[in-house]
Amino acid sequence: MVVNLVGVGVSKETDPDLAIAEVINSAVIQANLPEVNWILIFFTQEHFVHAGRLHELILEQTHCKCISGCSGMGVLSQEGEITSDPGLVLMAGYTPELRLLALAKYQELEYSSGVTQQIREALESFGGENPLFFFFPDVFQHQPHNFINMFNFLKNRPSVFGAGSCNDGSQETSIQFGSDIVTLNGAGGLAFAGMTEFHAGVTQSCAALGEPMFVTEVKDDLILSLDGIPALEVFTEVAKEFKFNDMEEATQQLLLSFPLDPEKPVFTGEGAMARHITGINVASQGITTSEIVHKGGVVSFAYRSPKTAEDDLREMLQRLKKQNENVPTFGIYFNCASRGEALYGRQNVDTQLIRETLGEFPLIGFFGGYEIAQMPQGIQLYTYTGVLVLVYL
Repeated sequence: MVVNLVGVGVSKETDPDLAIAEVINSAVIQANLPEVNWILIFFTQEHFVHAGRLHELILEQTHCKCISGCSGMGVLSQEGEITSDPGLVLMAGYTPELRLLALAKYQELEYSSGVTQQIREALESFGGENPLFFFFPDVFQHQPHNFINMFNFLKNRPSVFGAGSCNDGSQETSIQFGSDIVTLNGAGGLAFAGMTEFHAGVTQSCAALGEPMFVTEVKDDLILSLDGIPALEVFTEVAKEFKFNDMEEATQQLLLSFPLDPEKPVFTGEGAMARHITGINVASQGITTSEIVHKGGVVSFAYRSPKTAEDDLREMLQRLKKQNENVPTFGIYFNCASRGEALYGRQNVDTQLIRETLGEFPLIGFFGGYEIAQMPQGIQLYTYTGVLVLVYL
């Protein structure tokens, strides 16, 4: 019987040599890995300047030929979150029965193959049936819907989960690791073929306001009326209830929530997608959003709520536990940059609830610009959510 082993290391060191030595000691040596088949690494802005050195040290110390990862606004592990300090988390796996692909792609020349096309070709060559793919695209120079449309039509039907690779907001740069490359503003990922069982859940940060409304009139990208009432009038009434100082603050704080299933609309868990209101049009009394909206669709206004987020996370974790009572072999958590301490006012809420509900197991993740998750309706783009993937080997 093959034993699969997974270890995790965490470091707040800014020196690359010290940081890698610390995480390799925890993830490989203390975890008693006989060999390192794959490595997943996430790190904060402070490690940008020596990202190449991090990659070099990993190769030297593990001889691993399958390295993937990226930068994020913050990082997390089963020990907790790191969002205000330098942070680096590394997961190392010994899973000899799985087939692996680590990749990082970027636009080398203006007229060369685009990043989306390169990833499509790599995954098609990888093959397999429903491979599990952790995906980390740059948020600044790539449109997530281009990737999602491509994934949804791949013949091997990968199950894709991930988040937008970013930084702390100080510059529009992100970093992705591949087995033999470090890229800027590219897209990276780690694919597993032969994964026998994994489960995933999405948890929301947003609470819906009032009853769902029908979109009753649309023109181009403008929502003109909701339940027959001018959309801007509805928006203004909701904004008044919250006593925002002005319309600009209202557009920043209020969101639109779209259910995945308009026939049976729910606004919790993976059932809804929150989107920003991107503009208002006084002349037409309309509002705009980044989501494509059709007449007859269902929508609700929403706002970020720490209580809703915590309650929704508890419910998601219970759903996952019912699917498999065993402790996971390992987990990856893609958390929105607006969650964590920025949402709750205190650290480690999500990671603590995960441990309390599911037990102690190797877990890493990062805080990203958006989230991606595989749903029965196809791969979806989420915001203000946490996406947890649990693997059982």
